[in-house]
Amino acid sequence: MQYLLFNGSPRGKTGNSEIILNNLIEGLSESPDVSTEVIRLNRPSAREEAAQKIVTADCAILVFPLYTDAMPGIVMDFIEKLEPYKSSLHKLNLGFIVHSGFPEGKQSRAVEKYLVRLTTLLGAKYAGTVIAAGSMGLSTKQQKVIRELGRRLPETLVFDTDLIPRASQFEELSKAMIPIMKFLSKAGLLNSYWNKILKKNGAFADRFSKPYSK
Repeated sequence: MQYLLFNGSPRGKTGNSEIILNNLIEGLSESPDVSTEVIRLNRPSAREEAAQKIVTADCAILVFPLYTDAMPGIVMDFIEKLEPYKSSLHKLNLGFIVHSGFPEGKQSRAVEKYLVRLTTLLGAKYAGTVIAAGSMGLSTKQQKVIRELGRRLPETLVFDTDLIPRASQFEELSKAMIPIMKFLSKAGLLNSYWNKILKKNGAFADRFSKPYSK
């Protein structure tokens, strides 16, 4: 059984998409006669190669992050390259793992609907979408769930629907958590990572600039 795994992160090997893929592969490797290949889409030539190879795969899984609710441009470029092959994908099981720093799973539900529609347009079989919210701090529990999803995937070539909800820490903030998040925001703790990046790039003083306001 051939599994083609796509890393749709611009960060390639250094991002959380790679960590997710490594856990998925660890689970898949428990099944006999499993062959996996990882293609990182952050190289333009790799996207064309990936589009050509997907025709021969039994199952393909696309893993990518969301940046401000949007998929990376390299993922959309790859998807557009699949159009010439859509008449040959009727035997393919196509699944997705979407992750983001947003703590709530519901932040990714819009893109999930798009991926269901995309699979239909490509003529492939839908293997499900796993939403891994809060992936900036990808927990041990989430990684364990992803490994188990990989372990069970060869049984049906579809992600286990009972396991999928466990990949996100929660679907939405509870009423009890909202005041806590407001406090953390006012204290500046939620922005500490981003402030660090701004300072590193010499842009901290300009963080409230509005260059297009006039």
